[in-house]
Amino acid sequence: MKMNKLSGILTAALMTVATSAMAQEGELRVVTEGGFAPWNLTDPSGAVKGFEIDFMNAVCGELKMKCTFTAQAFDAMIPAVNDGKFDAIVDALGVTAARKEVIDFSTPYAALCYSFASVNADVKKKLPFEDRIEILTDANLEANMARFKTAFEGAKVGTLASGTSTRFIAKNLAGVATSPYKTPAARNLDLKAGRVDILLASKDNLLALKKSDNMTDLELVGPCLRGDLFGSGAVAVGLKKGNTELKNKIDPAIKKLVDNGTVKKLSEQHFGIDMSPVGLQ
Repeated sequence: MKMNKLSGILTAALMTVATSAMAQEGELRVVTEGGFAPWNLTDPSGAVKGFEIDFMNAVCGELKMKCTFTAQAFDAMIPAVNDGKFDAIVDALGVTAARKEVIDFSTPYAALCYSFASVNADVKKKLPFEDRIEILTDANLEANMARFKTAFEGAKVGTLASGTSTRFIAKNLAGVATSPYKTPAARNLDLKAGRVDILLASKDNLLALKKSDNMTDLELVGPCLRGDLFGSGAVAVGLKKGNTELKNKIDPAIKKLVDNGTVKKLSEQHFGIDMSPVGLQ
């Protein structure tokens, strides 16, 4: 009798595990920040929206899966994915050498470059906007940084504490006053309040901020940057280190969405420009 009872309990337990596995089989758990418009944002109802949410839903459509989205602080995303709490990160995640050491990446789904933007008239005068991309190399890094240091004298740069911008300033612009922030919202509030004069972020994010917050005084300065800590400009889905099974599924879906113009259409809808990763791997 006890054996029959134990057998029944074990059978029920195994059925529960199997049901749970089946429930997760068609689901892709995606973590994002929900506060980095227009890549991702949180609406008044608490739902996450934006370019990356539309993009990942298209990816899941190709995979015949359902995407579920969770908003979380940026600095907790990589540990959470590597701990198995989520399957994928989408948060304008640039492919850099440092990140490649701790997570894997999908094939790129977008491209970006990093810019400085300022509300300070002196900074804008010393470092006028240049409509081009400067690829930083060992040969030109020192000369470029000297220009920025001269232009930023007496001003303060706002960066994201867990982002590449903070590490870039620390490595290449030592002595320039900086103020790191946990969230883009906090950084932007201090810019409006005059507590920082300059922002360092992806060009698309700065243009979106200028437009959405009607910040007419905020202007791009200098060229847009790639190379060094900024990497190639490729933006990709972050995956758990060693999760080749998911990478092998997701890469063909992303490539199809880039090739058939879906990424172009979605990025023009959200950014007003084509963010397709042309020529990037």
